[in-house]
Formats: sequence, structure tokens, C-alpha cells
Amino acid sequence: MKNLDSINVPPPQIQTLGPRHVSLLTKSPSPKRPKRPLKIILAILGLLILILGSIVVQRALNLSDKIFVGRKLSFFQKIQEVLTGGSQVRLVGEDLGQVNILLLGIGGEGHDGPYLTDTMILAQIRPDTGAIVLTSIPRDYWVSIPAFHEAKINEAFSDGYLKNHDYGQGGEVAMQTVGNLTGLNIPYFAVVDFSGFEKAIDQIGGLDVKVDRTFTDYTFPNDATNGYLPPQTFTAGWQHMDGQRALIFARSRHADGPEGSDFARSARQQKVIQAFKEKVLNLNLITDSGKINSLLNIFADHFHTNITPGEMFRILSLVKQNHINNFLSLSLDPATELICPYIRPDTGAYTLVPCPGKNETDVQNFFKNAFSIGKLNQEKAVIWMSSSNHDSAQYQDSDRALKQAGLTVWELPYQGSSLSKNIFYQVNPKPATAEFLKNTLNATEVTLPPPGVNADPSKVDVVVVLGGAPTPEIPEQP
Repeated sequence: MKNLDSINVPPPQIQTLGPRHVSLLTKSPSPKRPKRPLKIILAILGLLILILGSIVVQRALNLSDKIFVGRKLSFFQKIQEVLTGGSQVRLVGEDLGQVNILLLGIGGEGHDGPYLTDTMILAQIRPDTGAIVLTSIPRDYWVSIPAFHEAKINEAFSDGYLKNHDYGQGGEVAMQTVGNLTGLNIPYFAVVDFSGFEKAIDQIGGLDVKVDRTFTDYTFPNDATNGYLPPQTFTAGWQHMDGQRALIFARSRHADGPEGSDFARSARQQKVIQAFKEKVLNLNLITDSGKINSLLNIFADHFHTNITPGEMFRILSLVKQNHINNFLSLSLDPATELICPYIRPDTGAYTLVPCPGKNETDVQNFFKNAFSIGKLNQEKAVIWMSSSNHDSAQYQDSDRALKQAGLTVWELPYQGSSLSKNIFYQVNPKPATAEFLKNTLNATEVTLPPPGVNADPSKVDVVVVLGGAPTPEIPEQP
């Protein structure tokens, strides 16, 4: 008999009971997972925020389609430019040291000639130095408008817009026309109509503007009645203006005296632009979000530009980085002795053209030298000048060059000995004027006033004495 232990019998299989079987045997209730209402609520809120955020972004982008014309960006390109704040964008001309933007103002619907530019200003920005110069271009300047005809320059935008009722095309024609006038590449434009201008100023609480001279306009047009408003008086000094008041100040052109000219009006327009710039830059994105949103709505209907959102962020960044608080201001007007009035014999229309002896190159040089001329105008130096050798031709040439640059020149009686070269002495520091005198008159700066000259700092800034050297060839200066 075999030993049972020697028989190969597999061990008995013991089957364990799983949780299901245990629960069936014990009849104990299965544990329930705890409910998570907080996570569900947070998920719903997150979804709502995402939906609302996308609606806000989409709304902003839809509005931006009205504002940003010309070059079209995709939805994702716009989002990327906004999220990066323009940090990845370079402006056209930035690598060359200068960015040019054409600023235009039109009457808009409800006005006579709604798309004629009442305001035309070229903004030249030099990012490296943080300098900006605004140069007003007179509406009556006679030009050839590319692909259209010869006309006053204020027709350029209108001709382009009316062809297909496209703001981008209007801006393109205006940029080409002003580019030909100035000899500069102008890649950007921005246009605003009067109604939007007025509403935007009201939205930010009005502007504080300094009025240089008291004046009254007795015939300011009332667009609602096709008549005139009551006499509009502006008193010298700082004035707080709402949108309507600022618009009248900027557009007035029928006052008696100096303020009645188109050129005085151009200067006032630049004042309003600067005041608006300062007010908007002081807005806080968080605390003033309501104002910013309202401005966006206003701009959507009244403001159009080919500057992309990213490029706009980049411009704003450059202004803040360089702490630019003031712009240099110029005006292409008859005071430059570059352009003169001309009545066209075929129509009797008043126009402006290069003065006799001047040409398009002289006008282009005015814009190319805008920064140095603007700094001279900002310094407003008073010059006392004399010829030590009594050379009247030399004095007249020098006097003409200085006055064309906007300097105030008075003839100085000089009894000293004849000098061998031109010299100048700064009574009050005027660096731009000093640089101009060195370059234009080939003058040498001295550290002591000329003998016998009592230079009163309250009356004179720079004393110039012309020497006995041959009369320098003075370049044409605007």
C-alpha cells in the first residue's frame, strides 16, 4: 500500500471571497463616495468666467476691426499682440531711428466736405532719443495727389476714402501725398472725426489747456443750424475745456488778429493733442477701466488707423520709457519764408506754394531738419548780433539765416576791434541755438562777453559778433 503522503495530490484550492461576496454575506451597506459640490460650483464658475472673458475679448476684437484698418490680423495674432503688450513688435522705421505717423482730423458725417482733412499733422518719433516733433501741414498747400489730380492737400484723404468708402485707402492716399511733400517714408496714419474728438474729451473729464492770447471768434459755424454760434471768447491763461469747448478752440479760424490764421489754429490743435495725450496716459487700467471701455466704444465709431494693437502698445511703451512729457511743435507756414500765398488764375482759389526762389527740396529739408528747428523754437533764444568789420552783406546773410530758423535777432552796436572769425557768447544756456550757430555761421564759442558788451540776461540769450573772414556760404534754413 502506498503511503498517502507519497501520493501527488494537489493541495485543496481555497477560494477567497471578494468584497462583493463579503457584502452579500454580511448584508452590510456599501460605503458611498462623498459629494463634491464645491468643486462642481468652482468648475461652473470657471466655465462662466471663461465664456464671459471670451465674450469680452471677442467684443473688443470686433470693435478693433472698426478701429484698426488696412493690414488685417487674425484673431490669434490680435490676442498675441495684446497679451505680449507689443513687446515682440518693431515699428516700421524704428531700426532706422525714426518712426513717422500722419495724424488727420475730419468733419465726418453731417459736415460740409465730411472727409476733407481739417487737421493734418506729421508726428516724427525718434525712439533712441525720446524726441517727438509735431509739424502742422496747411490744408491749402497745393500738391499732386497720386492717382487722382492736383488739388489742395486736404483733399488727399477724401479722394482715397470716397473711391471705395474705405478708411484704409483714404489713409494710404494721404500718406503717399504727404510722403511726396516731405521726402519721408510715412507708414502709419490715424484719423478721427470731430464728433468722436468731442465725445472722447468729455469721457476723460475735459482738458486743461493754456490759451496764449485772448481772442474772440464771431462767426464759428453751427453745424446744427447752418448758421453761427454766439461769439466765442477765449481768455489768455489756463482754461478747463469740455469736448465742445476744446473743439471750438482747436477749429476757430475767424478771430481778429493773429489767432485768426490757419497757422495759429494749427498751434492750438497741437496744444489740445498734447493735453489729451497727458490725460489718457494718466488713466489707470484698473481704476479707470470704465473710462477706457467707453473710449474704446467711441474710438470704434470715430477713430481709424492702420497701426496694429501691438504697434500701439509699442508706441506707448516708447513714450513711457523715455519719459516724454512735451512734444516739439512746428508749422509749415509763410513765417518760414518757404511757402507763399498764390491765387490760382483758373479758379481764383487761395492756395499755398513754394515761395519764389524756393522749391520742393527746400520744403523737404524743413521736415528733415524738424528736430533741430523744433528745439530752436522751444528755446526761443534772443540774439544780439553785430559785424565787427561792418560788412553789411555778411550781416544780412547771417540775419536772414537766423530769422528763418525762428530766432529773434537784434542788431548790436559794436565798437570793438575787428575780429578774424565769427564768435558767440552764451549769456543764458541755449544748447540747440549754440549748435545751430556753430553749424550755420561757423562760429566759435567764447567764455567771456565781447569787450564793451553789457549782456543783460533778462534781455539777451546769445551775443554774436561776425568776424573779418570771408562771408560763409550759409545753407538755406527754414
